[in-house]
Amino acid sequence: MRHWWAIGLWLAVAMPRTVSAAPADAAAKPPSGDRTATTETVPVVPIEDLHAFALTNKNEYVLGEPVFFYLILANWSEKNSFEVQGYLHPANDLEIKATRLGEMPKRFTGGAIKDVLFPGLTLTLQPRELSPLRWPLVYHPDNPSGFFFDQPGFYTISCQARLNINRTLRVLTLPEFQCQVREPSAEQKAVVDRILRPDCALGLQRSQVDVESAKIWQDVATRFPNSLWAPYARVLLARRPLEAGKSDYPVLLQQFEAILRDYPDFPLLDELYYLCAGCEDRLGRPLETLRWLYRIQREFPISPYLQPGNRLFRKYLYQTGWEDRYAPWYLRE
Repeated sequence: MRHWWAIGLWLAVAMPRTVSAAPADAAAKPPSGDRTATTETVPVVPIEDLHAFALTNKNEYVLGEPVFFYLILANWSEKNSFEVQGYLHPANDLEIKATRLGEMPKRFTGGAIKDVLFPGLTLTLQPRELSPLRWPLVYHPDNPSGFFFDQPGFYTISCQARLNINRTLRVLTLPEFQCQVREPSAEQKAVVDRILRPDCALGLQRSQVDVESAKIWQDVATRFPNSLWAPYARVLLARRPLEAGKSDYPVLLQQFEAILRDYPDFPLLDELYYLCAGCEDRLGRPLETLRWLYRIQREFPISPYLQPGNRLFRKYLYQTGWEDRYAPWYLRE
């Protein structure tokens, strides 16, 4: 498993000096009479200072294991900012394709209807700032199993993003990369045989389960606690009260902390940290909330939760005067 702090350090330090990573290689020029694309108030900023990276959380997976795709936008400029706008969803302006060796490319949409507009993204990248985004590449409605990577083999993943960068339409084409999906071992096959079905794939994609698939995930968590899928099963089951609006937050917090203790290599540790922070926030414990948010900042520099629009980070850290509001008096003296 990759260490995300090392990847963040690599992006923040090494990449600007060693790799020219996917600048816009095709720019759609606005018509000469189009006054909305650029205005005199928007400075001309070299597009070469904006870089985009695509990667997955691992290089090798077992059939039925979730694959997490990261898109990272990075501003290498020392002084200029970038305003980025677009419908960055796999069904819209973000095109993600996977090609199994010897087969035709298959586009990932997450089960959504292609070209249906999801909520748009607007962000401002300050100088030397990263903006990470993450999607699970799990569910595909056209496959009998419901899984996007439904066969073992080598896959080539490609990505293209259409964005308005400083009010000019750009198309970013990112370098292709590969991953391998392996056959499950004899021990893993018992779990894979249970979960290779559309409702389980959809549950992993949406982080929520229905009544029928909940029974399967409960079986996985109980009978196969050491499997790759056990932490996913426990998180999905623990989240059910959250979705129903009937959460017992002290109990929920204990469940999330137990998953952290039992599965320290879980690919979504930052999500568990954030869920713990949310429980502490609901319980009115701002210092404990801050501790969890700081852990995300410290251990996961490319976590998608590190966004200005994130609710908890905006409430506790991304505003002036938060220290006076949340830090106790004995820490401020």
